[in-house]
Amino acid sequence: MTAPRSPLAFLGGLLALACALLASTPGSAQESTGAGSFEFHGTQRTRYETLDPQFRSGFSNSDRALALQTRVTFDWRRGSVQVFGEIMDSRTELGDEGSFAGTSTANALEPVQSYVAWRRGAGTLRIGRVTQDFGKRRLFARNRYRNTVSTFTGVDWSWSGENGRAARAFYWIPMLALPADFAGALDNEQELDRGTRHSSIKGFFYEFPAFADGHRLESYVFDYALDPRGAPAAAADHVSVGARAYRAPQPAEWNYEAEAIVQRGESGGVVGGTARSDLDHRASFLHLEIGYRFDAPWSPNLLLQYDRATGDDDPADARAERFNTLFGARRFDFGPTGIYGIVARGNVESPGVRLTFRPAPRWQSMLSYRSMKLAAARDAWVGSGWRDATGAAGRSIGRQLEGSFTWQAIPDRLEVETGFAHVWAGRFAKQVAGSDFRGHPEYFYAAVTTSF
Repeated sequence: MTAPRSPLAFLGGLLALACALLASTPGSAQESTGAGSFEFHGTQRTRYETLDPQFRSGFSNSDRALALQTRVTFDWRRGSVQVFGEIMDSRTELGDEGSFAGTSTANALEPVQSYVAWRRGAGTLRIGRVTQDFGKRRLFARNRYRNTVSTFTGVDWSWSGENGRAARAFYWIPMLALPADFAGALDNEQELDRGTRHSSIKGFFYEFPAFADGHRLESYVFDYALDPRGAPAAAADHVSVGARAYRAPQPAEWNYEAEAIVQRGESGGVVGGTARSDLDHRASFLHLEIGYRFDAPWSPNLLLQYDRATGDDDPADARAERFNTLFGARRFDFGPTGIYGIVARGNVESPGVRLTFRPAPRWQSMLSYRSMKLAAARDAWVGSGWRDATGAAGRSIGRQLEGSFTWQAIPDRLEVETGFAHVWAGRFAKQVAGSDFRGHPEYFYAAVTTSF
């Protein structure tokens, strides 16, 4: 199955289908629902970012960016039928040839959602291009901090029951953000995305009814396949099975979250200088946290956290053990992304402590301190371009202090956010860079979001 090359053409087809359905609706139903309802919304976010020094290999010593994201949504409903569209314009300014740029920073004027939905009872069927969150968003996420979003084209069915029960089944083609080259992203060139060739993802997600005292449980299975012809090292064909238990924070009570994911199948890689697509993929991920919200001014919630995503222990064998986070987000676990993104959810082990508090009703603040290490010393520091295949450089990436401060200046209309991250580089980060080591990275951002 190949997704349409032009999302605009696909949107037109969906609109035509919706019109045909509405035209065939009996007269009595048309009278009872009238002309339907139409809603239009939009947001504009401007975020300034600085990073000094740059920790990635192959980029300038420092970086800065002005990330601009503008989006509008159109939502038309009549009876059990919904037609939804969303156009997003994501651009980054102030960059140069030594800047970090790619499909995560820019995707100009793109119809990121365009679908028709039919609701029957407690179930809803959607066909078209969508974005989606699942659970805590570690494998599937509609990106929030990142300047662009991951999108999919296909079909999904969702169901909602009593006491918080919910389910979703889907079959999607991941969309390939274009242009995919550095120069195109740096220049904010406009090119419509297309479906990723020879790729699909299907799965099922279920949230159990709420248990006593606010305990919740969800489970899921996702089957991902990617067969990039001519690039066997990028191939993937594996299943992710996971479960998450949690309890939301409440005053004067303990809260917690535990999520475990196991991946089995095949994936690509390079062994002995040869690109292969049939490596035995065996990876896992674990997140644990426990916290306590104090019944006190500012509602402080103190958390102890631990994350571990496996890495490849031996790059010379026929196994691929690095965890694949699929289309997940990481900002809420490891810190800001944008031009920063110090670690990814792959080959990383990170304990930490986090404090959230509300100094005022419209003010949300967070402070976090984490240690970051490689899970496997011979695998890469994912996303940095650094690797020591001998393992002699050790595993310590560094220690990160992070803070964020969000003010709802005008609720639902104007939001102001600022934050920072400072990393004290560890042994691995220093030794693997050698004479190219630039120092301890510092990141700062300030953002303003308006909604209409």
